[in-house]
Amino acid sequence: MIRDPILLVDDEEDLRTFLKDALTHDGYLVDDAPDAHSALAILARRHYPVVLTDLNMPGGPTGFDLISAVHARDPRTLCVVITGYASLETAIQAVKFGAYDFVKKPFRLAEIEAVLDRALDHAVVVGQLQDYQRDLEGRVLARVRENIELVEETERLNALLLAAQAEADEAPILRAFLAHLRDRWHPGGHMALLPTRNDAWELLSADGPREPRTQGLPTPSRLGEGGECAWEGGYPEGHLIPLRANGILLGALFVGFEERSSFHPEAPLFLLWRRQLEAALHGLHRARVLVEAARTR
Repeated sequence: MIRDPILLVDDEEDLRTFLKDALTHDGYLVDDAPDAHSALAILARRHYPVVLTDLNMPGGPTGFDLISAVHARDPRTLCVVITGYASLETAIQAVKFGAYDFVKKPFRLAEIEAVLDRALDHAVVVGQLQDYQRDLEGRVLARVRENIELVEETERLNALLLAAQAEADEAPILRAFLAHLRDRWHPGGHMALLPTRNDAWELLSADGPREPRTQGLPTPSRLGEGGECAWEGGYPEGHLIPLRANGILLGALFVGFEERSSFHPEAPLFLLWRRQLEAALHGLHRARVLVEAARTR
């Protein structure tokens, strides 16, 4: 039932010792201090969810002063006050200073324990709400960073796409996009492939320490039927990714990693890269179709 220690503050040593022993006997974790100065020194070293303090402590800061200081330093800490000068005005004043609850002398131990239980339960709820708020703020910040990264990546890839429109061959288009691929995802190796008229592959470019392998590579017609094919190309992790637009297979990209990675072909940033490359290749394909159609007229 008891989760965290409480701090007991009272200048009357006999009462403080009695309360500490009685509460400890009933299962509470209790630290104590004889005055507000000592209490603030203890609170500077650790957090207490609840402080149980007397209001009238002659010869130094009062319980009101302690409550005000605690509330200013750590609003999460709840103060329960004990006083022999019980009145409605005193209770209102204690609440104004930031007290959570109020117990008057003489009191029964059960009364204090009931108030402490409520305060400890309330402190748990406050802590959970703060944890949730921190988690929510962290998620929002992460999402903002992701959106900023996506915008920046879009701008970079748009620049590549615009530059590709001036090219008359796949090689320089792929060269620019593959350089971006290496910088962002750091594959162990990759191959860029173009389909040929006889349902085979032309190896347009390859990079990496391993010799390019095409053994077991699905044909363009087979790759064009579906999505990514399970072909690892001799790497511990490999992805063969078709490049297509408007139902036309424009090429294929193999990406290999020397060890298992967090890379995923359906990740948003890679999909953005892929779609921009496909748009660039499709623009070149469409230009060729139009040129060929003009020649045959």
